[in-house]
Amino acid sequence: MASKLYLLVCEGFTDIFVSKKIARKISNDTDNDIEIRELSPQKDATTNQYPSHGWEEVRRWCKVYGKTIDIGDNPFAILAQKKNWKALLKTANADGLIIQMDTDIVQYITEFIPIYSGTTKNERKRFAKKSILNWLGETTKPDEIYLLLSTTSTETWILATHDRVESVFNDLPNNFDYEDIENAIERLFILGYTSYIDSDGKEKLSKSNYKPYAEKIVYNLDKVRLECEESESFCRHLES
Repeated sequence: MASKLYLLVCEGFTDIFVSKKIARKISNDTDNDIEIRELSPQKDATTNQYPSHGWEEVRRWCKVYGKTIDIGDNPFAILAQKKNWKALLKTANADGLIIQMDTDIVQYITEFIPIYSGTTKNERKRFAKKSILNWLGETTKPDEIYLLLSTTSTETWILATHDRVESVFNDLPNNFDYEDIENAIERLFILGYTSYIDSDGKEKLSKSNYKPYAEKIVYNLDKVRLECEESESFCRHLES
């Protein structure tokens, strides 16, 4: 039995649930032991809850633990002077680092010239990849790092568990690409998924239901892998 450990930096605890469930499924199917251990975010020791996270926190982590360290007023500055992502892998005796980020946020990354102006899923992924490597201070992707660029978001994988003939897809051509759907969350609401209104007045998927969402993805993993290239790529990485 082979054993592998991957460290994970991602946008939030929902991505942790999904990644770990998929890893466990592949472990069982391949008779291997694949563990994914979160680096950021991590549970608060007092509340036992994951703090608010997002793509900006992924960016902050990459800049702190990458080659180029901008001390500034960063609270992790002292630690950053002593550690980087390679040191973290060595300390944990891990096989690799997974960095996850949704690609539906690339238009908000405005620190690079030119800014994002693409229209396709592959253009979103290329821009996201280039941005992450820049934050890490890398010119090419190190072999130890896997970039999980959820296209357009992890919610796309939930939507992909639904069959193409369902009425929520009636406005799309028969051969539509799930990863081209930019309003996956809105379609999940139409399908009856529980929502809540956040402090900014935006409707969001209920966070308390993400564990069963992850289980639904894993139960339908063959279909999700068939419909979503990024899911297939991630699963192949874990299987390799």
